[in-house]
Amino acid sequence: MKVEKLNQLELKFETADILPPPFSHQILLTLDFKEKFIDTKFEIAYTYRDELTDEEILEEGFTGNEDLAWAGELSKAWEAPILNLISKSPERFNTKALEEEQNFLEININKSFKGNPQNQEAWEYLLQELTQAVYETYGKEAPFKMIFKKIDKAKSTSTFELNLHYTDRRVEAYSILESGKSQKKVSWEEASDLLQNVFIGDFITDKAMKNEPKTVGKFLSVGDGFWYEFTKSLKNPNGNRAYIVNLYEMFESYL
Repeated sequence: MKVEKLNQLELKFETADILPPPFSHQILLTLDFKEKFIDTKFEIAYTYRDELTDEEILEEGFTGNEDLAWAGELSKAWEAPILNLISKSPERFNTKALEEEQNFLEININKSFKGNPQNQEAWEYLLQELTQAVYETYGKEAPFKMIFKKIDKAKSTSTFELNLHYTDRRVEAYSILESGKSQKKVSWEEASDLLQNVFIGDFITDKAMKNEPKTVGKFLSVGDGFWYEFTKSLKNPNGNRAYIVNLYEMFESYL
């Protein structure tokens, strides 16, 4: 899709019918592109929660106060990746009826190009990133931090730390070895690819540790207050027997 100048982008999203409350939600995101910032309006509303009791909502890890309406400024750092995705999006929109397991997504570019994009998965991922950027800019959430830690039989520790600042698409990455701490050059795209690989795994919270590990093993912290041990509380997802091995090799390359 060719757009000479991006003035406005609107994204409407709703989770699939098959997703129950308290997880089901709707998002409306409007971006107006100014010279030095992106004027932003963001709304998220969780749906059908009146079907649940307050206790049922809390049991799923929610507070019941997740709805948010926010207006403010996002960094211009987001303009280039948005334009890049637009350029990769077919001009012809999807016209097929939604299946029960499909999310609803509609984009509106400059109030001229409106519809469901054929590359919906890529747009959904961008919306997730922009939502995180809103939450960080608003102060609802801190920058994302992930830590990989390896402890060998000699009690030697190797650590890789990844920090993602969604406010301005900035990556800070470090390897920490016995010899000291060094900064790693990791692009945003590379970090996003790593995260996508991480979160297809099977994270078993009931078997995870709350305290930082001191014993021999390979561990991962993804910012939820737990440490997951490879093959024990972090396991291969169904149909992917090579996940743990491949993920370990990815982290090894950063040490």
